[in-house]
Amino acid sequence: MKKRKSILISIFLLLGITFFYFSLKKYEIPDNKELTKRINYLERAICKQSEINSLSIQNPEFVLFSYAFSAYSATNLALKDNIFKEKAIDLIKISIEKTLQVNVYNWYNIDFDSFTQNSEYSVLYLGHLNLMIGCYRLLSDSQEFNSLNDRISKNLFERYEKSNFLNLESYPSQIWLADNSVAIASLKLHEHNTQSGFGSICKKWVDFVKKNYLDPKTSVLCSKIDVETGEVLEEPRGSMLGWSIMFIYQFDEDFAINLYQNYKKHFSNNFLIFRLFKERYNNSETQTGDIDSGEILVGYSIPANEFAFFCAVAANDLRTAKRIERLINFGTKIIDKDNEIKYKIRFVDYNFSPMQEALVLFSMTATKWVN
Repeated sequence: MKKRKSILISIFLLLGITFFYFSLKKYEIPDNKELTKRINYLERAICKQSEINSLSIQNPEFVLFSYAFSAYSATNLALKDNIFKEKAIDLIKISIEKTLQVNVYNWYNIDFDSFTQNSEYSVLYLGHLNLMIGCYRLLSDSQEFNSLNDRISKNLFERYEKSNFLNLESYPSQIWLADNSVAIASLKLHEHNTQSGFGSICKKWVDFVKKNYLDPKTSVLCSKIDVETGEVLEEPRGSMLGWSIMFIYQFDEDFAINLYQNYKKHFSNNFLIFRLFKERYNNSETQTGDIDSGEILVGYSIPANEFAFFCAVAANDLRTAKRIERLINFGTKIIDKDNEIKYKIRFVDYNFSPMQEALVLFSMTATKWVN
């Protein structure tokens, strides 16, 4: 009996030491060989397009996001190591050209033939397109998209200056802060590239949302506001919040990290070697969710955790980043084939599309583009 008890104690001690060891490990960016394989997959997916086109059946936004986050990932890689610069420029250019195809922008009722400074087109589409072009302009000497970048930037800046609540519509009568964070980041990048002065809107936007749209319980951003009154229509959500932080980081690093710290405090739980982020504060329901969150299991959603990955890396919270990376690896199988790397989801019926691959690579390589 004593021997059996001694063995059990030894096993528990060994398990405890093992968990403690893994809990202390920090995230490290993959080596260039792995990063090359990941960008190779995105390059092929964008050029051949079949995998991306299939996303339009789920949600046409996913097509835009696949191009956009591929471009953002490529920008991160180019800024981290010059060996990626040529490939990055090519990939960003292709992503912009695909985004400018009529089958993509028609979903947002945009007519570029009649685009003027007064056009009140979707901030969701214009924000991502403008940020992609800004990335291209940051890395490349080409002037191919400069005029369009200038026109969109002026359009967005003037509309923000005239708006009642410093946030523009993604769709008619629908305003999401997350989509506006992208457009605001694009104006910061335009100012860096051209000295336009449009980046002045960044501080105004941050001051306004801090005053009006921080949830009093959690001190993080709400998700949606009323077009007519500016009142909050939807509480903070992990999928929206993490998305916002990813882009706020590009124009107000301190605010972004503060939001992340509150996000982590109120929306996440630590399980030794994993940390899981919830979709909604203090909610542990299992439900179908929606197009933004996907299925929610005991309060946790895949997007909430994936976006938190970028936030943790950007905030240099590398233990949390490692726990999220470990969670991603636990829930997926890595497919390493033909000099490409991509994921296959385990346990749940979920399509890990080119959009998700781009988001993970973007998070793995989280980088501040300009100061």
